[in-house]
Amino acid sequence: MKKTIYLLLLLSSLLTSPIFAQSVFPGKESLNGKDYFGLNLNSNIPERFLGNYWEDYLKTFGKTYSRRGVVTVDRANVPAISKEPVEMLSQVSSSKNISHVFLAVKVGDRFVANFTDSTYRATEDFLKNFSSYAVARDEVRQAEEFYAEADKNHKTLTRDNERIVKEIERLQKRLEELMVEQETNKKDLAGSVIDLQNKQKDLEAAKSRLPKM
Repeated sequence: MKKTIYLLLLLSSLLTSPIFAQSVFPGKESLNGKDYFGLNLNSNIPERFLGNYWEDYLKTFGKTYSRRGVVTVDRANVPAISKEPVEMLSQVSSSKNISHVFLAVKVGDRFVANFTDSTYRATEDFLKNFSSYAVARDEVRQAEEFYAEADKNHKTLTRDNERIVKEIERLQKRLEELMVEQETNKKDLAGSVIDLQNKQKDLEAAKSRLPKM
């Protein structure tokens, strides 16, 4: 099922992805202590993501093996390069914020290295197709990251809103309690006015009973 999803994503990227600059060129790399001629692909996708995309891409053509950063496929079925299974050795690295995929392809008893060879052009297309696939995968990754960030912000705002609502409810309840206290106080105040008036009358009466000197 996972393999089918990756194949569909690859097909979709090839059909719908916009044209963008692709840098594929020949080169030589040392893999596990041995030099190989092959092709390089440059990409601005971070190495750690590009490496994952590359291994997933290779898995659609055969069983992969990874050792010390070198990913190999002993019998890769890539009809565009060869009717017979081919051997692939590869490595993903980066330098100065540019990621690199190096791919050495062994067809029969020799490695693809000649510009004029049809297998070279097919291998070049193989890498360009991967580049389109990787761009599509990375767009999904970035969209997922943006969504996760938006979801995180939404949840934070939701919690803040719930906190504010609870605070409003608490203040409303306290306001209602204060209004009840005010009504009680108004009644007590009215009673105290009457009591004050009575006490004033008692005072005046007491003063009136004082003997005149």
